[in-house]
Amino acid sequence: MRKRLGTILLLAGGGALLWCATVWISTELFEQYQAQRWNRRASVQAALQPAPAPLPPLAMPKPHDVIGWLEVPRLHISTAVVEGDDDLALQLGAGHIPGTALPGVLGNTGIAAHRDSFFRKLGGIHLRDQIRLRTAKGEFEYTVESTRIVPPSDVAVLADSRTSELTLVTCYPFRYIGPAPLRFIVHAYRSS
Repeated sequence: MRKRLGTILLLAGGGALLWCATVWISTELFEQYQAQRWNRRASVQAALQPAPAPLPPLAMPKPHDVIGWLEVPRLHISTAVVEGDDDLALQLGAGHIPGTALPGVLGNTGIAAHRDSFFRKLGGIHLRDQIRLRTAKGEFEYTVESTRIVPPSDVAVLADSRTSELTLVTCYPFRYIGPAPLRFIVHAYRSS
């Protein structure tokens, strides 16, 4: 009986490892593909449009569309921003929180990601760190103004604004095992 239980546990552990490896590899491949696609599109647009042209109004993106690229250079965070904050969106990259301003528009843009994947290093952010958000409308720089820890019910951190702001959201504590009880919030103002 012990031998059979040992075999079952070994198979279950191997299956769990295989599943984790599959998720990690598919996410990594998605990130690489989207980064190449995003950079290629930006270089083609730069070559085709030497003079700035008026931008058309933003169409509402479909769920899981890549709508931008988020970078925190000092922390070496670089990830696609996809539309939505459901499980699939947060598996593919950082997710634009529905109901908040779209990147590049006036208002408070909310972006969420898992603390154990794309926002793993976010706990090391400092005041005045730079955050770069590239979209089809252009590249926007934000400067970190504050960080705080709130309960998940505190949605006031995503309140709309008359200025261009960025709010990053992830679970907290960073080393917590299981569903974390709090949220780590980074609030930044557009600097360019």
